[in-house]
Amino acid sequence: MVDQPTAPVSDPTPPRRRSPRRAIAALGRRAKASSPGLLVSVLGAALLSTVFGAGAMGRADEMSDGAVWLWSSPLGEAVRVNGNNAQIDLVAALPESSGSRVRVTQNDDYLLLFDPVTGRVTSVDLREMGFSGVLDLGAGGDFSLTLGEEAAVVVDHEGGEIRAVDPATLQPTGPLLRIPAPLAGGAFDDSDTLWLGVPTQGTVVGVAVQDGEATIEQTVSVADPGADLAVTVLDSGVLAVDRTGVNMVAVNGRGEPRVLTSPVPLEGAELPERTRGDLAAVTLPASGEIVTVEDPGGAGRIQSFSTGRGGGGVAVPHEGRLYVPYEDEATVRAFDSAGQELNPISLAGAEGPLELETREGNLYINAPDSGVAAVVDPEGQATVIDKTARPPGTGDEDKNEEETAPRDPLPGDVTPPAPDVPRPETPVTETPDAPEAPQAPAPETPTRPETPTRPETPAPDPRETEAPREDEEAEPDPGVPPGAPAPVTATSGDGSVTLSWPEAYSPDAPVDRYSITWAGGSTTVPGSELEARIDSLTNGTAYRFRVTATNEFGTGPAAQTTEVTPNSATPGDPADVTAQASGNDSATVTWQAADNATDYLITTANTGGGAAPSDRTSAGTSVEITGLTPGQTYTFTVTARGEGGVAGGSATSAPLAMSALTVGNPSNVSHSVNGNQVTVTWTAAENATQYRITPAGGGGANLSAVTVTGTSHTFTRGGGRCYAFTVRAIGADGTESDGSASSPSACVREFS
Repeated sequence: MVDQPTAPVSDPTPPRRRSPRRAIAALGRRAKASSPGLLVSVLGAALLSTVFGAGAMGRADEMSDGAVWLWSSPLGEAVRVNGNNAQIDLVAALPESSGSRVRVTQNDDYLLLFDPVTGRVTSVDLREMGFSGVLDLGAGGDFSLTLGEEAAVVVDHEGGEIRAVDPATLQPTGPLLRIPAPLAGGAFDDSDTLWLGVPTQGTVVGVAVQDGEATIEQTVSVADPGADLAVTVLDSGVLAVDRTGVNMVAVNGRGEPRVLTSPVPLEGAELPERTRGDLAAVTLPASGEIVTVEDPGGAGRIQSFSTGRGGGGVAVPHEGRLYVPYEDEATVRAFDSAGQELNPISLAGAEGPLELETREGNLYINAPDSGVAAVVDPEGQATVIDKTARPPGTGDEDKNEEETAPRDPLPGDVTPPAPDVPRPETPVTETPDAPEAPQAPAPETPTRPETPTRPETPAPDPRETEAPREDEEAEPDPGVPPGAPAPVTATSGDGSVTLSWPEAYSPDAPVDRYSITWAGGSTTVPGSELEARIDSLTNGTAYRFRVTATNEFGTGPAAQTTEVTPNSATPGDPADVTAQASGNDSATVTWQAADNATDYLITTANTGGGAAPSDRTSAGTSVEITGLTPGQTYTFTVTARGEGGVAGGSATSAPLAMSALTVGNPSNVSHSVNGNQVTVTWTAAENATQYRITPAGGGGANLSAVTVTGTSHTFTRGGGRCYAFTVRAIGADGTESDGSASSPSACVREFS
């Protein structure tokens, strides 16, 4: 077994090395340009004359196929890798998440970046190349985001809640779907069905999103209630593993189950979130055993083999091979489906976990804690990628710092002209496909040498910590332009549109002005203003507005609105706006519907003058506002909007004082059945005065949710065998705990 070379190919010209101090300073500048969401800017005036100009949108569309975004924690960046040539073509910085393992969710149209430390989600509309949405899920929860072809869904695994959201704006598009917690897995198959495991019920559910609402379309029993379930979503259907025994159940897209038996016990089994192709794998990390299932939706042929050692990660199938990461060796070992080991893939310099994902026909290996990644093509050829390298462009590093002369707006421009200032250090660049690097001849799983990127200025290792010499001058650290003022909210009126946005992140200089552009017009407002009214628009014509911020160092990227249409017909007024705390940092706002309203804009104000969450929209008559601060007081204003976003009347809630006390979560929920009675018990939660008990299961369907004091409650059985109960704590002022706890599901003998 021979390691294939992974070092960059040599160049006859010795590379021009920057000093460690200058290299680190350059990387710092690259990561420093930041925003509440993403910062994206353009490298090279020859590519584009405006940030996110029309040309950028066209090229982004052309490059979407075969491209995958990978996260780099040290620099707080996501890089887009062109799978056709293993080149980085775009870089997007989220420096406020530097050091955090941001979770990347993507399809060809949208990019979602979720920072689990802060709970903040940022959406980028890749079709328009603009920042389009922000969502605050709160810190500390167990959330995941999934994207199908058309739908986006937020899954609260601990709370058992599923919410469909607009992938562009991240606004909810329908009511919450509640399923007994906890939830296992969660991904869309090729038919856009979201599959989840429900261990308390011993089932998997198939969720469809239609007209913006998530609903359960299929429920399939795969194990005894209370089983320890793990699932992987297939191209059609799902494979569920009962980790308490040896059974697996493959469920096809029609919801038809097929029981499969593993040759080895499945305790501790792990599966990838998504499996693509006709080979599925179940990994037993402790022993190093791998169970394979060929054609899980059909014949379901099962084999097993040992990797020879434990301690590896989850095996991911790709084109008939199995790839197992070993983070302690910075290596991914490869096997064929029969267990024959192939040549490994070494990622020199990689630290921390190795994340594997199959997408767009390739396998992507990412070391999020370092600057190393790799792409494996369908033939098993592997190319190592340096994520810290600047994307190749038409200009060199010095040219990037030259000034670019402004120009007059052109018809169809969606951003203002670039100001006469140095371009920022944190680029998004777009380049033609580069030719593939020479391939090292090797059998089975060779590793292609990396294509060198700008060898005259090689990218430094972000972990490099060599101290600078005393006589070495520090390179000046120039300031950077502001970030994107996302999200931008728009309401239209008779021949007009009113825009509002949050203050743009601008750490190096105050924002001088905000520039607003749309098809056929542009305007600016001072940096101290966060709203603008655009008049003299044509009723019945749809407009999309883009807002950029400018400081003395330049203009940042654009935040964009959805399409809005001025209209003279306004809806009526909402009524009876009320707000009630629904969590330690969240509140539920409800109101009465307004005549002729298509949706509602909800604006939050902190009565003490402090920060408040961004505006929200809802097509219904309630919305949950997250990101509130315990101990602060808020009001909520609801504005009705008609067709095209035209604004109607508004109504404001009474002030809501958020409790300064944090309500904890209950624990140790269990239940017992005695004759015709079911008794539920749990351990008290901090600062809780009441508890809401929600029954589930076949027997639970005959019971109603109740709110009680104390730490136990007895129900009278109404028929049915299987029960599970979810308990949520409630504080003295009605504040609910952020999470809940559930009892294992159990089935008992029917009684008469």
